[in-house]
Amino acid sequence: MARGKGAMVWRLRAWKGGDPQQQAAHAAELGLSHVSIKIIDGRSERWEGSLPNQNADLLPAALTALRGRGIQVKAWGWTYGGRYIAGVFVKDAGVARAEGELAASLCARYGIREFDIDAEAEYNRSGMAPSAEAYMTGFETGTPSVHHYLCSYRFPRTYQAAFPMDAFATYQEGWAPQVYWIGDNRLDGGAIQTERSKLQYDGIRALPFQPVAPTYVAAGPWTATGEQLRLFFARAVVLGCEGVSVWDLPQANTEQLQAIGTFAWPGPPPPPTDPVSVEIRAPAGKISVTVTET
Repeated sequence: MARGKGAMVWRLRAWKGGDPQQQAAHAAELGLSHVSIKIIDGRSERWEGSLPNQNADLLPAALTALRGRGIQVKAWGWTYGGRYIAGVFVKDAGVARAEGELAASLCARYGIREFDIDAEAEYNRSGMAPSAEAYMTGFETGTPSVHHYLCSYRFPRTYQAAFPMDAFATYQEGWAPQVYWIGDNRLDGGAIQTERSKLQYDGIRALPFQPVAPTYVAAGPWTATGEQLRLFFARAVVLGCEGVSVWDLPQANTEQLQAIGTFAWPGPPPPPTDPVSVEIRAPAGKISVTVTET
């Protein structure tokens, strides 16, 4: 799992006007180690009809620019696990498998090694375990070398009891839950909810954990404050999380961007610096000893 500070991007054209060089410079300025970009919605890599400058159009240049700055590019995509007929959702494991296969093929096309599986509303109903199994089977058959992480609900056991967590869990290599503490105005609201989320996921399977914070305007409107984000990041470090992310980077306001940019994610521990004791035995009469530290 990518380590350190990261960010998710929904629409590339909304980030720095779609300019790849500005996007890469912005990510570097914020100190991001990775950026996860949406590459698929269900079975479509062009999910916005005939609109110009969709992610499929802008992705190749963004990949080159971000990688040129040493920033890892991940990807994410929405899965439906079925289809809508006249506005009514119909479960369909065959559709789910096709979604997984296409997501994997796109990762292979772009050389992407990590993928976040965004399974939400359509899966939050009874009887969706076959679709979850089919999606994962399709994905792993398509590109077994791509690491995949479930990017879904923060409290799947208590708030989304119908969600087929066990079916998804068997296949996952890490968790990237959307810890959106909407409406929680406590300074440490996000930090508290992150810890609670990790406890639930550890109870399912103890895997690498990378929570996602909200940087978008939610109902109300409500937005996470910069201090809430800082405390969220800090709690993730204390909990031993591999990293953190936010959704959606282009929607982040000035205060949120400042919090992201100024938080220093700790690097690998330095080598030991404890003093070393050296005992030297010399023959009688020896009065001069030279010790050279290497």
